[in-house]
Amino acid sequence: MRIRHLAVLPAAVLAVGVLPGTAGAHSVGVPGTPSCFGERMHHANADHGRQAKDRVAGLQELVDSGFPPAVALFGDTVTVREMMDFVRVNCSDDPLVPPDS
Repeated sequence: MRIRHLAVLPAAVLAVGVLPGTAGAHSVGVPGTPSCFGERMHHANADHGRQAKDRVAGLQELVDSGFPPAVALFGDTVTVREMMDFVRVNCSDDPLVPPDS
């Protein structure tokens, strides 16, 4: 069961807006490019109506449910700064969530 939960993390992160929509959606922003962070933040807000606070609330739900990878990444409380840092890391040349996942 725990392995199944670990396999769900990339899809869960995608669903709360780090990448748009679901795993089958097109990716926004190319990791390693200067505009990646801005493109992802703008896309979530403009195209999906999800402001940073909404994205944090989705991640907080994962933490509150005790989802181990989310707790390991964010601790007990997810902040806007942590969510934004997570997006920045995933826009870097070495993302936590590979762009093809």
